Amino acid sequence: MNSPDPLLTDHLSTDYLAQAHPRRIASQSLVRDHRGEILLGQSRRRLERRELLTWELPGGWTRADEDPRTACRRTIRQAFGVSVDPWGLLLMHWQPAQDGAAEEHTYIWNAARLRSLTPFQLATDGEVVQARFVPRNQLTAYVPEGLVERIDAALRAVRCGRSDYLTSRGR
Repeated sequence: MNSPDPLLTDHLSTDYLAQAHPRRIASQSLVRDHRGEILLGQSRRRLERRELLTWELPGGWTRADEDPRTACRRTIRQAFGVSVDPWGLLLMHWQPAQDGAAEEHTYIWNAARLRSLTPFQLATDGEVVQARFVPRNQLTAYVPEGLVERIDAALRAVRCGRSDYLTSRGR
């Protein structure tokens, strides 16, 4: 008699489900102005760690039982003081666990354009210390290479009119 498939029995066991490895879910939005420049926020945390490139797309981490779109809306309102309605999923980006960091799944949403003169209400003790719109050709001066890759994939999804999936093997 054939023995059961170990992959199938492992997947069906309650131990397998109880020992699922940690994952983090982030949700960001591609917010642009009338010129197509991309909204970035300078991260207080990255500044405190003295990282060279300290800017991020608007958004943040989901809370327990919070869907990614709601998290995106909430974190942008908290960090930038503006209401943005992320409406179309542009990209799902997966990164493996590495160097003690959990596996990450990042959703990138399309958002309505904002005026480049939009008055942001940054919280004095918040995560974002500055906000600005940056042209695509200047992104490498603001954000790490991996985020440039993510933004480019999101911009391609906008041009193609369909969402995409991006896999990164490293951070």
